[in-house]
Amino acid sequence: MSDVDKWYRNYWARHMARDVMNRTLRARCVSCEEGPELNEMEQAIFSRTRQATRLLDYGAGDKKLKAKFLAAGFKGRYETLDMSAEDAHEYSSISEVAGRFDAILCLEVIEHMSLNDYVDLMDEFGKLLSPGGTLVIGTPNPLCVVPMWAGDPGHVQQYPLADLAADFVVRGYEVEAFRVRYGAWPKGIPWLRFFAMRILCYLLSVDYAHGLVVIGKRKAATVLPASS
Repeated sequence: MSDVDKWYRNYWARHMARDVMNRTLRARCVSCEEGPELNEMEQAIFSRTRQATRLLDYGAGDKKLKAKFLAAGFKGRYETLDMSAEDAHEYSSISEVAGRFDAILCLEVIEHMSLNDYVDLMDEFGKLLSPGGTLVIGTPNPLCVVPMWAGDPGHVQQYPLADLAADFVVRGYEVEAFRVRYGAWPKGIPWLRFFAMRILCYLLSVDYAHGLVVIGKRKAATVLPASS
């Protein structure tokens, strides 16, 4: 079998959902800048997960986001998973995780895996997420004028927004999405350059936003796709 066969197990359902997403999904652009407080992207995620009693951050890295969430008043149990041993985490593999979560975050991870691995991971998230829970996936934007391989040689897979959102839909999620611009919004003279870039991107049918965030609210009754 190929390393993409699982992705095509429900191709026509996703194809129809993708057509709907292309027509209806609107993704506002938010900024993602370094700093001690929640940036626009993180605020969007926080506002939709702050009531979670148990949250899993898959690929938590240096746990900066956890520190920001706690500082912003997150009261739930924030658990982290990362395969790296450079920081202390509750889990190093999803096979170690048990129980249900009200929210799962997976930011800047899926671009490092094959489509089949992505499908397996989403299946696992489906088992761990409570009905009515929130799943957040962040990944580079394939339409960005700066290719995702320019920043990390470990990137292997792109996920167009409509296709990613459609996969959420066929899995039983209500979706919303954001486009993400890395860094603060420019001011002064740099804003003129940014404005010109936006015009060029529009004319060339490309995007200035570097990343995507898809947020799925799981419906109360969800039927998981059959395992391959």
